[in-house]
Amino acid sequence: MAETEERADDTKGPINMWVADPNFKTDPRIIEAFDYAVTNGCTHYFPAPGFDGNILQKAIARYYLDDLAIHVDPLEEVCPTHGAQEALSLAIQAGTRPGDEIIVPEPTYSAFIAKLETFGVRPAFVPLAEEEHWRMDVDAVKSAMSEKTKMIYICNPNNPTGTVCSRGELDAVSELLKEHEHVSLLLDECYARILYDGSAHHTLLGDRSLLDQLYIVDSFSKTYAMTGWRLGYLVTGKKNADRVKLLSEEYNGGVSYAVQYAGAAALARCSESVRSMVAELDRRRLAMVDALAEVKDVVFETPAAGFEVFVDISAYAKDSVRLASELEKAAAVKTMPGVKYGPSGEGHLRLVFCAEGVPRVREGISRISGYLRGYR
Repeated sequence: MAETEERADDTKGPINMWVADPNFKTDPRIIEAFDYAVTNGCTHYFPAPGFDGNILQKAIARYYLDDLAIHVDPLEEVCPTHGAQEALSLAIQAGTRPGDEIIVPEPTYSAFIAKLETFGVRPAFVPLAEEEHWRMDVDAVKSAMSEKTKMIYICNPNNPTGTVCSRGELDAVSELLKEHEHVSLLLDECYARILYDGSAHHTLLGDRSLLDQLYIVDSFSKTYAMTGWRLGYLVTGKKNADRVKLLSEEYNGGVSYAVQYAGAAALARCSESVRSMVAELDRRRLAMVDALAEVKDVVFETPAAGFEVFVDISAYAKDSVRLASELEKAAAVKTMPGVKYGPSGEGHLRLVFCAEGVPRVREGISRISGYLRGYR
């Protein structure tokens, strides 16, 4: 069973509903693999003699084959990165130039939105339909395309809404890509294994005809409680992968081999730990949504994936930044303002349930409820 990094699970002190960092211990088998690599000489630029320098890429390819029946070439199409953050940045740089546009269905991952200004790329926001359970309107995505459009970014499962794209939505996006061969798709799949209520994750990676237009990003951070290890990867066609690898070498010379060795162990040996963690996260998810259901005049969708509930608090406040700040000061509950996730996120708060146990999740919602009762 996955072990939590426990604080005293009482109702005192500040409560973290802000950072999506699961408070679970990294599986001991991952740590043992890292220790083994370091002890046996993997402390230099390259793996020590006797170690397979491509072990992580091969483990990633094996995961896709065994779990999803999808073939990827481990040496030519898989790029290890310093977390999903670097993978996203490298994909933007490989697939766009300053002045280009990226279509961004939103609300979506806040750190991705923040990157675009850094790289001189303009977001073309397409609102997800809250009244349709935050579903993507592919016709609206198509209407947003212009001659400057070079990429579409989709976070699936979605952070912050917890929505999972249907097969039909992704098939429609696939057809759109086939109609516009100069446009690539950046698919952020970091929550692909953190699913609830029988939800299924779908990907376009299995369509080899689209591979040169796809950048698939995933991370070990969420799935294996490895946020501090800074390990992720990107899967794309060979031409794109070659450019990504050149950029990565320019920035940092590659990911620590000992960390890659640990990541390979995670994929090969830790599926049961993932299932155990997701089961505990589900308990927290249900505790949060049950508590929120008792809060007057807030609206939310029960998430099908991920760590978050995206809560409409517009009946109380239109300025989510101000409300989040006031909740932190007056109620000692730290939350994320919804506007960080795109224009459609204003009037919402993102509340994570991965960083605290069930009693403190309930206490956090109780504090928020008490504050809101006196807010208007």
